[in-house]
Amino acid sequence: PVEGKVLQNNIGYIEFSSFDEGTADEFKAKFEELQRQGIKSLIIDLRNNGGGIVDEALQIADYILNKDDVILYEVDKNNKEKAEKDPIIDMPIILLTNENTASSSEILAGALKDNRKAKIVGTKTYGKGVIQQLLTLPDGSGLKITSEEYLTPNRTKINKVGIEPDEEVKLPDSVKNVLKVEEKDDTQLQKAIEMAK
Repeated sequence: PVEGKVLQNNIGYIEFSSFDEGTADEFKAKFEELQRQGIKSLIIDLRNNGGGIVDEALQIADYILNKDDVILYEVDKNNKEKAEKDPIIDMPIILLTNENTASSSEILAGALKDNRKAKIVGTKTYGKGVIQQLLTLPDGSGLKITSEEYLTPNRTKINKVGIEPDEEVKLPDSVKNVLKVEEKDDTQLQKAIEMAK
């Protein structure tokens, strides 16, 4: 599920742990709910989001980017590329990322960063940016092949590289579980709030 709330200084906060069927619609509905409550900026928390359905990430990017902004390039082994495509969300945006931010989350982060629509706070992302297909063989076994890889709009490689934050902020050593960080101890969120004010 997509969770959201209003933080201090009219800052909206939205978090979801994966890109599942309907995540983009839920994200839009949550944003509109927060917008009605008067938010002036938005923090999107992609920490520990392992990815999921790429089209859901592209749809969220589409809500934020201008009509002609490139969201993503898909490049095959022959270096043949194709580009994927008025923003609904037009306010300062901060993305939170960490080493568990992967796949579709990295596509969204890369699209917003390269198009200068968001600043990224946290640590470098995981680095999973390939398109894989599963082929079923006649004997019932399967073969997974990597057919293409994703590049950000600036043609930055994601796979095995990850996306660097604009502001590198680590959680304090006292945090034992990154999934259960108290807001007061969440140095990454505190930095994002400071930047979003």
